[in-house]
Amino acid sequence: MTEVQAALDVLCLMLPRDARKACRTLVADVVHELESLDKKLVEDYSPQQFCGILGFCETYCCATPYGPQEIHISLEADDPTKMNIMWVTQSLCDTPTVRYGTSESSLTLSATGTSRTYHQGGWNGHIYLVQLENLKPESFYYYQVGDPEWKWSQVIYSFQTAPLTPVPANQEFTFITYGDMGSSNAADPDLYWLNEAARTHSADLILHIGDISYADGYQPGWDLFMQKIEPVAARIPYMTTAGNHEEFFDFTAYRYRFQMPVPEQNLVNVGRENMTLYYSFNYGNAHIVAISAEAFWGLAPNLHPGGAQHEWLINDLSSVDRETYPWVIAYLHRPLYCTNSNKCVTQTAYYRSLLEDIFNDYGVDLVLTAHQHDYERTLPVYQSMVVDGYNQSSTRFQNVSAPIYSVIGTGGNHEGLQDNFVSPPSWSVPQSRMAVWGYTTIQMNSTALTWNFLNAATHEVVDSFDLLK
Repeated sequence: MTEVQAALDVLCLMLPRDARKACRTLVADVVHELESLDKKLVEDYSPQQFCGILGFCETYCCATPYGPQEIHISLEADDPTKMNIMWVTQSLCDTPTVRYGTSESSLTLSATGTSRTYHQGGWNGHIYLVQLENLKPESFYYYQVGDPEWKWSQVIYSFQTAPLTPVPANQEFTFITYGDMGSSNAADPDLYWLNEAARTHSADLILHIGDISYADGYQPGWDLFMQKIEPVAARIPYMTTAGNHEEFFDFTAYRYRFQMPVPEQNLVNVGRENMTLYYSFNYGNAHIVAISAEAFWGLAPNLHPGGAQHEWLINDLSSVDRETYPWVIAYLHRPLYCTNSNKCVTQTAYYRSLLEDIFNDYGVDLVLTAHQHDYERTLPVYQSMVVDGYNQSSTRFQNVSAPIYSVIGTGGNHEGLQDNFVSPPSWSVPQSRMAVWGYTTIQMNSTALTWNFLNAATHEVVDSFDLLK
């Protein structure tokens, strides 16, 4: 990469004097990001793609000027009377509007919102956010997005709002979770079943554990992914956390395209040092914590004691009402436990040093991770020791004293699967370790949680366990 950077610096010197410094800074950042992902410029990017990444070539979100695309929804913190709806168009619409109602044939209500855009990577397009308010909890709504003066989305989508809490002890909820998806054909088996879940409203929530689009700096990669996921994410609240493949341009595409309930705004006057890519929210009987381990190429300095995210996390977990939210689920991209290659095992020690004691002290039940392109899970474990007397054949766990950790990097992406498992330590569940595309469902009421991992090729449950309170 040194020779590449030197050659690009020479090209920067051909620009007008006032643009040279910015060009060389951008080149240095992009080269660093490529190196962190082990990307090879000549092999992994076409000249057009790299020209776009550097911002010298324009890229465009959409083929038509005003047709809404990439529709998706997300929750607004702990308020079940609200829903965030986002989409993009190529040309700017003056009045981004959602028309909605409780019947597909009667969209009599409307709300307007705001627009935003970014131009890193040469991207052109406009992103809209409309927040629906005063919705009835645990109710279905139908909606279209667009602009009254231009064009409405072709499909009328529907979603269900979150319930009021506390919920009855026997009320059940279903979450779907996975990471490392991308827009290649490898994701299609998962997408088929996700579409079925969205069509039948058989899932309440999706948690995408980082490495979302695999755009890797080339912005049309984001648009392609968002178009493919639209039929799912426009119906089921799509909650995300960043992975290493989102890092380009200080996570700009990720921050602009997803509206998560972060504790501080994430768009204006934000840099690597102060961006908040972490948040928490409650849904039903669960408290869910999204953690970012990605800042500064995975060093995550704000997770160290005294760092902003570290302090926020302790304050958040210490304030959870476990009577109302008996389940606490954390999700972040980087694994704390895994057995897929010696490199994986070595890197996990760093994240355990930052987070494991916090998870254990505050009774986190499940830790969802990805990054490795495989599936596996642990027994209840603390400091690499199995707790509560469980063994590798155990599938029923009650009142555990440490979290169960999982790797679900199985969404389907162009980099392929990883099948380099080392000899399983005592905390690993050998029969759970598999290199297949798939996803996990988490079904829970207030006292019982059932975990199922499904192979997307066959739609068979290939790993499961129960967690009881």
